[in-house]
Amino acid sequence: QGHVESRHNLGCYEINEKGSSERAAKHFLISAKMGHIGSVEEIKDMFMRGVATKGQYAEALRGYQDAVEEMESRDRDEAKAF
Repeated sequence: QGHVESRHNLGCYEINEKGSSERAAKHFLISAKMGHIGSVEEIKDMFMRGVATKGQYAEALRGYQDAVEEMESRDRDEAKAF
């Protein structure tokens, strides 16, 4: 799927330079599902402007939450506290 920050940057490029909200949304969805909060915010902004669907925004939120939960663990929390 690629590097998370690169996918986010591709989304920014697609929407700002190429004017392609559809392709931008695809890149933002991929990076949101890999745990990039900035991509979730971009899709939220696109939704608020009417260029992304409610479903895309919901998918980004779910994907982001799943990625965050996957990265969390009791052992990791204990290691941080140490």
